Amino acid sequence: MQTDSFPTLFLLQINETFSSFIFKMLAVLLLVCSNGFFVAAEFSLVGVRRSKVLSLVETGNNRAKTLLRVISSLDSYISATQLGITLSSLALGWVGEEAIAHTLKPVFENILPAGYAIAAAHSAAIIVAFTIITFLHIVLGELAPKTLALERTETVAMLVAWPMEVFYKIFKAPIWVLNHSGSLVLRLAGLHSTAEHATAYTKEELRQLVEMSHQGGHLQNEEMEMVNNVIE
Repeated sequence: MQTDSFPTLFLLQINETFSSFIFKMLAVLLLVCSNGFFVAAEFSLVGVRRSKVLSLVETGNNRAKTLLRVISSLDSYISATQLGITLSSLALGWVGEEAIAHTLKPVFENILPAGYAIAAAHSAAIIVAFTIITFLHIVLGELAPKTLALERTETVAMLVAWPMEVFYKIFKAPIWVLNHSGSLVLRLAGLHSTAEHATAYTKEELRQLVEMSHQGGHLQNEEMEMVNNVIE
């Protein structure tokens, strides 16, 4: 009876270990993706052109309307992305490293000499886990989303606008504290923070702004022609 139950217990233990491993790896990937989302949000929101967003708003694009609300309070939302990145990174280091190290430890215990198995296996598992987490964090959580946001700025910005708006509403209080704390530090250092991020417009974007002003009745034909000549 005991002999028959041993394989069953062993298989149950293996199954439980495998399930735990899958769950932990999914948690690691989720945190990496979370970090990547906030990185992509930060770069896309800073890089998107307000004039292009306004053009899309004129066409009735609902995502563009949400994005316009977000970039109208850009400093607050940049603070929100920084909070998200920090929380994701800390959670990844806390959960991910322990999860991978715990999974790798039995492997090293089996391949290392018996006299050094416990201590050496733990150290080796920590080193390998740290390396894996760092690689995932840099490549998938930082570099890839940053490159995507820089190459597809408008698309990414419109995709992240609504989730960022929800995140901002949930964490509005701590974001307010972070913003004002940062401003206080700058004032103590004799510096002053600007309310908005300055952006430079291209000729084409300036023409779009002039055209929109003309269509809105703010510029006459002669005025529009004169401004366009100045732009040239």
